[in-house]
Amino acid sequence: MIRVSRAGGTVTFPAAFLLVAAMNPCPCGEGVYEGACTCTPASRARYRRRISAPLLDRFDLVVPLSRPDPDELLAGTPGEPSAAVAARVAAARVRATARVAPGPASRPELAPDAEALLASKLRSGDLSARGLHKVSRVARTVADLADEDMVSFAHVSEALFLRAGRAAVVA
Repeated sequence: MIRVSRAGGTVTFPAAFLLVAAMNPCPCGEGVYEGACTCTPASRARYRRRISAPLLDRFDLVVPLSRPDPDELLAGTPGEPSAAVAARVAAARVRATARVAPGPASRPELAPDAEALLASKLRSGDLSARGLHKVSRVARTVADLADEDMVSFAHVSEALFLRAGRAAVVA
């Protein structure tokens, strides 16, 4: 639901939405190409700080994208067919729906090493309580897409990577 509060009162609207946001890698927008960026390290850091940590903490996924390699584009190599992806997603949704039981949501079943990884991220301050919930949900989805019941260290690592937009696990 979305609640709008104004001086004259509060109105609540039903809502279901997916928020997608994008930003350039730096103020000049050319930070993806080696040597093309004209920004100083200080201006790049200032630009990245414009998005507060509490706001970023509310995003399930933070994935950096770069321009595709021109040679790969010109080669025309096809990616995975949409039908195969759609079938995998449909199967994951069936698994998730079958697992949901009435009552309060519980955390997914984690392998011991996956739980240890999350605990270390919480203790180091790399992950908030809100972040734990979001990473756990994404890791459960990654496990569903892999057709696996247990959320493993690899699933949590992938969820952390997708959340942080960079390597979040140090071997």
